[in-house]
Formats: sequence, structure tokens, C-alpha cells
Amino acid sequence: MNRRPRAGISMAAVTGFLVGSVAVLSLLLGDNPALFGDGAGAEALAQNLALPGDALLRLLMIVLALSIVFGIANLLTLHIRRLASGRLMSGVLLSSFAGVIGWHIMLPGEPSLLEAIQLPIESALAALLCVTLVAGGARILTRRSDIWGLLFTLVVVLVLLGSLPLPELAPIATFSDWLMRIPAQAGARAILLGIALGSIVVGVRALLGQDRSARG
Repeated sequence: MNRRPRAGISMAAVTGFLVGSVAVLSLLLGDNPALFGDGAGAEALAQNLALPGDALLRLLMIVLALSIVFGIANLLTLHIRRLASGRLMSGVLLSSFAGVIGWHIMLPGEPSLLEAIQLPIESALAALLCVTLVAGGARILTRRSDIWGLLFTLVVVLVLLGSLPLPELAPIATFSDWLMRIPAQAGARAILLGIALGSIVVGVRALLGQDRSARG
């Protein structure tokens, strides 16, 4: 009885590993035609190698779009049932959903209710995040007075000062922009590479039968 679940999990692991490997290799080779030389057919070969990756990305976008549609339908169905059982907050959610959709259909050129409500809320949360970062830096300095805590607090303060629309802070704004473009993007790319390598390692462990979840 345990063979069928193991076979299904192994097939899923093999399929995911192969699809991921094909997508990664296709995107890497398709974006670098210089790997195939300087001849006239190098660019055409790179474009042909990029076709599987582009097709998988388009298929992923279709699946994501369908997932969003099914998720919205499931959410509406769930809250309609809750509204029928007497829960008023579900009625607030459904009326808000209907109001936003109706506003967008009847007044397509006007700012939507979502933007009028969501943007101020996001701005308030961003302001709270800035205050939280500064408070966290101060707490780090009080608990650990080392160079890393001082560096964290200094970077936070410089980035916050650089985001202020003041002409006197133009040099700080330039340095803050450099921090966001170079070190921050390098760290983000390193995190993405770590995620990709971790996914490959998990796939290889599942194929080799060393992952407990794949063994059942």
C-alpha cells in the first residue's frame, strides 16, 4: 500500500526537477548568445534554446491567472455562505468587493477606490516600518555595541534621510540611491541564487531518496 504514494511523489519530484532544469538552462543559454560564438547563427541558436523557457514562463503565468480566478471565486463562495449564516463582516467584504468592481466599470478613468484606500494604508505602514527600523537599530546598539549594529543603524538613517525631498540632502540622496542600486540589489540576487540552489539540492535529494518526505 505504500508503493503508490512513493511512486507518485517520485514522479512529481522527477517532473519538477526536469521542468526546473530545462527552464533554468533555457533562460541561461537563451540570454547569452555570446556563448555560441560570433557567427550569424549564434543568435538564432540562442533564440531557439530560449523557446522552452519562454513557453514554461507563459504556462506559469496562465496557471497563476487561473489560480487567482479560482481563489477569488472560492473566497466569494465562502463569504456568501458565512453571510447566509449571519456573519456581518462577510457582508462588508462582499460589499467592498462589489463597490470596487462597480467603480472600475462605471468610472474607468477615475482613481479607483482601491487606490484611494489602499495607498494611504500602505504609506502609513511604510512610515511605521521606518520607525520600527530606527527603533530596532537603537535597541541593537543598546544590547550589542559592535560595528555591525552601528553599521545597520547608520545605513537605515542614511536611507531615510536620502528619501526626504530636501535639496540640502542631495549628496545623502545620491549615496542612498547607490546603496539601493548596488549593495541591496547584490544581496537580493544572492538570496535568489541561494533559493535556486536550495531548490536544486532539494530536487536531487528527492530523486536520490534521501528526503524523508519523498520516502513517505
